[in-house]
Amino acid sequence: MRRGVPKVTWPLAAFLLLALLTLYSGYRVATASLITHAALWLAATFAGVAGFFFFLQADFLAAVQLLIYAGAVMTVVVFAIMLSELGELGEGTRHQGLWGALASPRLGVLPLAASALLFVVLLLVYLRARTALPTGPSLPPSDSTQAIAHALFGTYALPFEVASVLLLAALVGAILLTRREGADRS
Repeated sequence: MRRGVPKVTWPLAAFLLLALLTLYSGYRVATASLITHAALWLAATFAGVAGFFFFLQADFLAAVQLLIYAGAVMTVVVFAIMLSELGELGEGTRHQGLWGALASPRLGVLPLAASALLFVVLLLVYLRARTALPTGPSLPPSDSTQAIAHALFGTYALPFEVASVLLLAALVGAILLTRREGADRS
């Protein structure tokens, strides 16, 4: 059997399109001049990751990704932006133009190189997994919600609680820092 360029099928084409859109939106998160635009691109990145979960037939994780990250977390981020007085992220890059921004080390070269590297890694993993899997029809995945719940609240209950306490401490710390900055302004 001759190994070469794989035949482009609709799942491969859809995966490549989803990968490109996810990587581009991740790149725009890092290079957006307005923080509100960065937040919207972050929501698009979260939705792209949910698409990857759908490709992996992990419907529960895809739904959680959309509901928790693209929904709830982005709502909190947008409210935080609205309640803060943040303006532009990169004020010196607005007048550089597209090529100046792409050539700058902060906004262009590093995020673009990281995005390209991540795209190549994702493509290689997809192609390797595609050749390793059987080509015949596969059985639909069983419901993994019960297995995830058992692992989360049984095996990994202590790390789950530790993560919850750390997130609560980070939230309280952010409130205290914001409160001190607000007191210094008045």
